[in-house]
Amino acid sequence: MPGKRARRHFSQLSKFERGLNIGRKAAGWSTRRVAGQVSRSECAVRNCWEQWTREGTHARKTGSGANRKTTRREDRRIVRSALLDPKVTRSMIRADVGVAIVPQTISRHLAEANLKSKHPLRALPLTPEHRQLRLQWCQARSWNVTYWQQFVFNDESRLVLGTDDNRVRMWRRPAYDSRSTLIVMRGTLTGERYVNDILRPHTLPWSACPSDLSPVEHVWDQLKRQMPSCHSVHDLELAVQDLWAHLPQDNIRCLINSMPDHVAACIAVGGGPTRY
Repeated sequence: MPGKRARRHFSQLSKFERGLNIGRKAAGWSTRRVAGQVSRSECAVRNCWEQWTREGTHARKTGSGANRKTTRREDRRIVRSALLDPKVTRSMIRADVGVAIVPQTISRHLAEANLKSKHPLRALPLTPEHRQLRLQWCQARSWNVTYWQQFVFNDESRLVLGTDDNRVRMWRRPAYDSRSTLIVMRGTLTGERYVNDILRPHTLPWSACPSDLSPVEHVWDQLKRQMPSCHSVHDLELAVQDLWAHLPQDNIRCLINSMPDHVAACIAVGGGPTRY
């Protein structure tokens, strides 16, 4: 007994399949035979042939539905609002666009641009092992402000142009009274490249600091909040270099001065997340 033919649900006939079906029907094939050859239902083949004999065309008709409430320009504005401020709400976007649309419409436009909403993490998801390592790191560094001011902190961050991964990585090394030049690295930063191009020639031989305990993370946050809209990788590099050059040194000093309190807070919660 032959196996049952698998049905393809909710799949429209392509232009090629429609023309093929009409040609076979015109050649005298039965509806069942044509349907078996293209693995489609007899009803789909029959409707295609009847449309051809009735209208002289096999083009699929435009589906009916509600008209779009927004223009192309307004759609781009909705997406741009979400890209500029990740914390913006649908009500704020609707007020900015100035069109009477429901929240579901805004969500659909953002989904078409591959933008999805997520609840922000209130705290880092730390395992018991992570907590223990953080606690040990902080207990070994219960130093005063003067001692912390002697260190140079380093870190890297990735910046992208929009939703594609046309990535540019920036690396810098701020200290209490100075800062290094901003190092720009294009392309994929592999582990080997990171060690050979950054760690060995630029960093100090000191054990790594947990990322959320490093004051440099807050420096990146300040820079990214001031980032203008860029249309090319070259413009992105120039913008970051300019922001880094004009970042007030007092901001860096304030972050480094907070390290004793930061370490003490981490010890107080047993290596868990802190408010810093």
